Amino acid sequence: MERVKKEKIALFRFGVIFPLLDERLQWGEKSQIIRDICKQTYEIPYSDRNHVSPATVYNWFRLYSHKQRIEDLYPASRKDKGRHRSLSSETELNLRHFRDEHQGVKLTTLVAMAVKEGVFLPSEVVGMAVIYRMFKEYDRNRKAKNTKDMRRFTMENCNECWMLDAMTGPKVFVTLEGKRKMVTSKLWAFIDDKSRLITYAQFYKDETAESLIDCAIKAFSSRGLPRKVFTDNGPAMRDHRLKLGLAELQVHLSYAKVYSPTSKAKIERFFSSVRMQFLPPLGTEPLDLYELNKAWQLYMQHYNTRFHSGIKATPLEVYLNEIEAVRPAPPHMKPYFRSHEKRKVTLARTVSLNNLQYEVPIGYAGLTLDLRFCDAEQVEAFYQDKSIGILTLCDQIANSRAHRQSLPSLAGGEK
Repeated sequence: MERVKKEKIALFRFGVIFPLLDERLQWGEKSQIIRDICKQTYEIPYSDRNHVSPATVYNWFRLYSHKQRIEDLYPASRKDKGRHRSLSSETELNLRHFRDEHQGVKLTTLVAMAVKEGVFLPSEVVGMAVIYRMFKEYDRNRKAKNTKDMRRFTMENCNECWMLDAMTGPKVFVTLEGKRKMVTSKLWAFIDDKSRLITYAQFYKDETAESLIDCAIKAFSSRGLPRKVFTDNGPAMRDHRLKLGLAELQVHLSYAKVYSPTSKAKIERFFSSVRMQFLPPLGTEPLDLYELNKAWQLYMQHYNTRFHSGIKATPLEVYLNEIEAVRPAPPHMKPYFRSHEKRKVTLARTVSLNNLQYEVPIGYAGLTLDLRFCDAEQVEAFYQDKSIGILTLCDQIANSRAHRQSLPSLAGGEK
């Protein structure tokens, strides 16, 4: 199974067992939580099931509890690999997403488009009757889930849930590729649900995952780790680096339902205050991004220390009243949010990444390695989920003078 699929399944399993990870729970309480988990309906990645059993939940919890690594929740390789189904669960899920992206297209036309786009596996020969039946059942189940229960809520404790979102900001000047350019800024912001504290927010030159991860690291460093981050379905929020990094930090990432802005009303209300109070005094002339953030830091400090009518106190006062319960963040969080790339080692024991050549230890020529990295200086290689160390950039001049090592014969003989 591909690594991306394994990651999606592991992240789903982590989300299921997350309520059980509270160390304060007694076993009787965990048993009740497991029963509650099994009553819920899920969209399980790459599966046609929508429920999990108590034995399955307990098994996932046991696997994760030993070393608390997201890799321990990866699914085992299928024993029926090589056999073909009329419509695999992977294809069914991809076909659903494909239809969501092409609303209003006739189903027969949609299937023809999906064939051209490679949605179906080469080995799959699926009749239209199967597809009609699949979508009929899917639409019926989705309609049953759409009954809304709208009610106001507030979390019991600080750092129990942070809301995350981005807002379009003013035009700013930035330096890109050595040239001064004007771009539309984006404000990434985290707000604590109970205290209304802006745990961190900053204007960036774009709305990419890199900007979001930078904001998240600064937020965690400033205010500790939340138990859950609640956000919408933007591309940056679904970046695999963010998902895996939060899972490694034992922070549950939860998404709002599509077209339900009221579920993030508190951060939307904060953005409304920013538009009415912070932006107008700036004027219409574009600022430098650095100067914009200097002014922003003063406003954020003022916002956190002024009286809030919704909580009858200042956000900072409410937050500091529970500061002892805040879970501190680890000192170095950047490695938690690393990118992953697969690369095959050449016979010269090198791998290429972002137009740079890296040397690989002897013995791995011809093998495929998993490279995990934040930047060009810190590229760590893994083989079969085991680290083989940080790779160094290839120095061809030094290699020309290096002593050549010989590998022992695999048969045990001498040359």
